[in-house]
Amino acid sequence: MQAANRVVVNTVIQYTRLVVSALIGLVSVRLILGALGEDDYGLYDVVAGVIGLLGFVSSSLGMTSTRFLSISLGKNDDEGTRKAFNSCFWTHVLMAAGLVLVLEIVSLFVFDGYLKIAPDRIPTAKWIYQCMLVSLFLSITVTPFVSMQISHENFIYVSLVYILDALCKLGIAIIITQYNQDKLLLYGILMMLITLLNVLCFVVYSLIHYRHQIRIKFDSFADLKGVSGFAGWTMLDSLGATLSRQGYSVLLNRFFGTSVNAVFALARQVETPVYVISSSIIESMKPQIMKSYGMGDAKKMMRLSLTAGKFGFAMMSLLTVPLLIMMPEVLDLWLVEYPEGTVLFSRLLLIACMANQLTMGLFYANQAIGDIKWFSIVVSTLRMLSLPISWIFLKLGYPAYVAIVVFVVCESLGAFSRVIILSRLSDELNVMDFLKSILLRVLPPFLLGLGICWVLYRYVNSLCGLLLVATVTVTVYALAMFFFGLDEDERKALKNVATSFLQKFKRRS
Repeated sequence: MQAANRVVVNTVIQYTRLVVSALIGLVSVRLILGALGEDDYGLYDVVAGVIGLLGFVSSSLGMTSTRFLSISLGKNDDEGTRKAFNSCFWTHVLMAAGLVLVLEIVSLFVFDGYLKIAPDRIPTAKWIYQCMLVSLFLSITVTPFVSMQISHENFIYVSLVYILDALCKLGIAIIITQYNQDKLLLYGILMMLITLLNVLCFVVYSLIHYRHQIRIKFDSFADLKGVSGFAGWTMLDSLGATLSRQGYSVLLNRFFGTSVNAVFALARQVETPVYVISSSIIESMKPQIMKSYGMGDAKKMMRLSLTAGKFGFAMMSLLTVPLLIMMPEVLDLWLVEYPEGTVLFSRLLLIACMANQLTMGLFYANQAIGDIKWFSIVVSTLRMLSLPISWIFLKLGYPAYVAIVVFVVCESLGAFSRVIILSRLSDELNVMDFLKSILLRVLPPFLLGLGICWVLYRYVNSLCGLLLVATVTVTVYALAMFFFGLDEDERKALKNVATSFLQKFKRRS
């Protein structure tokens, strides 16, 4: 299969999985919110926020593993792949152990008056914290096995595991609605068990299908130097992303308590599926980006990186265009009752997510090149500035939504700084190329879809009317993006994949 066609197929698989998981997740969240109540739901989010402040290590190590494994596979070097996997595995184990130790020390302080938690809920919060630490350790150590499957572009199996994960979480939501004792504690324990199930699925499959490329044998710390050094700078970039999200849970709790935490948590439940869609679509293209560089084709690598941002933004916008306009009705249908401010928070987080998506492909291009020091420093600094700036505004007495506006601005600045930095690191990219081939191509269809949705939305007041507006909006936007947003090669790749699917369907029927 040609690279362009493979990218489209992988993107379709990822997109389908994420839409299914998102729909299941929306039902789960509604049941969980009803079962736990606003305060316990906010309590779970703030505890998760403390864990997430250092959870950036997991995501950065995952990107590092995929980078080294994909480049080795691009060179058709099985011995190099075994060495890379072994180094990644032990780096993950050591990092996971160190991270859990740090978080255990942190727990001695955060529950002793720092977080605003009702005294009678502190014991439960501590148990939830321990369950999350176990989940974090498991999630980090299993990452090389997940990266092996991503590097081999086995997105069908990865998608099936994550759909199973979503179904299990729906089962948990149903169980806790029927439970009559401490529902929050049961919820935390069951969520930990789901993580264990995911670990088993990825490890067993990898050991069966890729055992010839897997080696687990600790020789010396010197063997970990290359992976850990690269991971260190990747962690800095991931720290910016993590602090700009998880850090807000702690910040809002300090100023407003668990009630605003519930607002922020629900807004993130709206944003998270969209955010995951954007990052996972890029994930489906990442192996091709890395392998292209491993084969010495830097021009192809950069072209795929730019296309990744465009495809991700386009497919993500199929959801965000109607969501931005019809957010109140969507929340009414989904939650029935929700805290004040959820609509505004949700819209702002979606805007930040779209700004980040446009240049996310360039992040992986930079990882493939390997010169990530200044890229990580500049981008992460701009993103992390959102927390101290927000703290200043909140200290001055501004409302909570101002902090989220600051978040949107800093995320946008960090996203577009990638273009400037990478243009200085690679001759295959300049700022004008990005503006012409990406920004000026995707914005007109997006604004057209947004405008059509807003105009039609003003004249409907029923569920059927809203569905019609969403259908018309998505159809017009998709056509505009296909004919004006994509270039000739990208349209051709989509047509080839569609033709291939139709031919297979006709043969089977």
